[in-house]
Amino acid sequence: MRNQRGITLIALVITIIVLLILAGVSIAMLTGENGILTKATESQQKSAAAEAEEALKLALSEILANKLDPSYEGTENVVNATNIQSLVTDNNSNVTASVSGTSPLKVVLTIQNRKFNCDVDPGNGKISNFAEDTSSAD
Repeated sequence: MRNQRGITLIALVITIIVLLILAGVSIAMLTGENGILTKATESQQKSAAAEAEEALKLALSEILANKLDPSYEGTENVVNATNIQSLVTDNNSNVTASVSGTSPLKVVLTIQNRKFNCDVDPGNGKISNFAEDTSSAD
C-alpha cells in the first residue's frame, strides 16, 4: 500500500488553510479603511471636486482674457452670473453652475450629483472658499 500515489489528507488540509488565508487577505485589501474600494471612492470624490474647480477656473480665465483683448467684441468679458454659467457649461458639459449675489458672487457647481460652493470676486475673478456642500450629499 505504500507504493500508491495520491493526495494525502494532510496535504489537502494544508492547501485549504493556505487558500483561506489568501482569501482573508484579499478581502481585507478590498474593504476596510485603507481598502481598494474606499480609496477608489475617495479618488472619485477628489476628481469630481478638481473637475468642477477646473471648469470654473477655465471660465474665469476666458472671461479675463476677453477683458484684456481690445479686439474682442463679444459680451463675455465681464465676471458676472450669466457669463460664468454659460462658460462653465460650454467648457465642461459635466459641470453646471448657478450664481447668485453680487460681491462676492456665490457660485454653486454641480457635478455627479455633488455640489461645491465658492465665492468669486467679480473684480479680479479670484476664487475663494471652495468646498463641497455636504448638506446636499446623498
